[in-house]
Amino acid sequence: MKGTPCEQVSKSKQEYCLFPSQVSKTFPYDDFLHDHGIEAYIGIPLRSKSGEVLGILISTFTSPVRDESVVVEYHRILARIIVHSLRNKWLSERSESLVNQLSYEVSHDNLTNLMNRNYLSDKLERLVETSSEPFTLAYLDIDNFKSINDLYGHYIGDQIIKFVANAILQCVRDENLTFRIAGDEFAFITFSNDPLSICRSILDKLDQGYFDPSHRIKVSLSIGIAKKSHEPISADQLILNASLALKDCKQSNNSHIRCYDTHLSSQYHRRTQVINALRSELDKTSVADSEIYVVAQPIVRRCQKEWNYFEVLSRWNSATLGFVSPMEFIEAAEQSGLIIELGEKIVELACQAKAELERQFGYKVKLGLNCSAHELANSTRYLNHLMATITRYHFEPSEFTIELTETVLLSQTNEVKYILDKLRELGFTVALDDFGTGYSSLNYIHSYPIDCIKIDATFIRNMLCNETAERVVWLIVQLAKQLNVDLIAEGVEDQEALNKLYVMGCDQIQGYYFAKPEVPTKIVQQWRSLQSPKQA
Repeated sequence: MKGTPCEQVSKSKQEYCLFPSQVSKTFPYDDFLHDHGIEAYIGIPLRSKSGEVLGILISTFTSPVRDESVVVEYHRILARIIVHSLRNKWLSERSESLVNQLSYEVSHDNLTNLMNRNYLSDKLERLVETSSEPFTLAYLDIDNFKSINDLYGHYIGDQIIKFVANAILQCVRDENLTFRIAGDEFAFITFSNDPLSICRSILDKLDQGYFDPSHRIKVSLSIGIAKKSHEPISADQLILNASLALKDCKQSNNSHIRCYDTHLSSQYHRRTQVINALRSELDKTSVADSEIYVVAQPIVRRCQKEWNYFEVLSRWNSATLGFVSPMEFIEAAEQSGLIIELGEKIVELACQAKAELERQFGYKVKLGLNCSAHELANSTRYLNHLMATITRYHFEPSEFTIELTETVLLSQTNEVKYILDKLRELGFTVALDDFGTGYSSLNYIHSYPIDCIKIDATFIRNMLCNETAERVVWLIVQLAKQLNVDLIAEGVEDQEALNKLYVMGCDQIQGYYFAKPEVPTKIVQQWRSLQSPKQA
């Protein structure tokens, strides 16, 4: 470029360089100009927002430029289009890179590089729905691992984790069917007709123990296995069966392998009780007699005094069963086909809670309502009931956020996209709840009309003591910025986590740091107590 007009353009601070005539005489050492008979030249540096020169837009002419202003304006417009296109391309590539990186982070275990619990759940969901072959799920747990950690330290503990992971992988021979579930827990899926032989092979490999120049440590496992035969079973139930078998194995002193059977647990009876009680509860016509109620938890924006945004959560205090956890009765509702009726009741109770909050606060509040895949699968009924209820209370759709879990994005793709578009068209905000727990949806998030991402509380709770969790949170914050969507951090419990999230750029916070989920009256009382000046 030395001795050429392009050199002058690249070094110039001006917006453009124009040589309307005799450019080859101005730059006598530029062979290109002389060889091609170039008479006029214009060059415009393509700059980033920071001023960095990305390239140069040039045009050459074999005759003098007569109308300089037209030529300059034309090239100005063209340069802006090129810079804008380059920036969009960079943003797209950057966003895709973040998605891929985040996808790997949340689907793989950082220590062993095995797939993690998230991937196991997704894999099992697909297998129970699509596989015609029987298969076996095995859960494995290192015996006395806490004692090993306490005695030898976490570094040796990590080496033993990798030692066990390698032994499992060698025997199962498929990294896509081998998982690290938690600290010292592993799992594998096999289609072998003799899963017990695989388990024994793993135990044999570990029998030699772990050793290095300084240590020789005995390592043993407890293994629980559950078989998926031709009878239908959910992925969650299969995981539960394997977990129950593992628990029973660890309590046994004479076996390292335990197969699930129906006598291991009384949970089936409990589930029947819950479903029957829930059905009776949902048959009630009067909301005043309801044992199911809702609580609200504030979502607080940084530097905002008012609490004007809440997530609504359901609770059940049964007269016959006592307090039933939301996880238990929602799962029972899904399995029994009662989830739609339960969802409709919660919408009614949520509107009552919103009216009460607004009455006591004296201003409008926004509510986040959870919506299940089952409800979206019945989109016409869901939308009709939702609109009818909020209209009856004289509310607007813009006063509600519909929160979906990531698993919703993985089913009924066209139907889900239609209903999400319809919700947003009506004025609802759409949020993706528990983000990060379902690795597959990371690949689909660009395809769905999402207004807000809620970071799963697990990552928030772990980010202060786990670098991977902190990195995942940071990546989600960056992804939200790239996608230009709102971001909420769930599960914030202390000042340190709050400060770290603020530094990362996440300004909307939900968690016990501000308030635990409570009925409207108690929420208002808590807010007022925070506004009252402290007594000396």
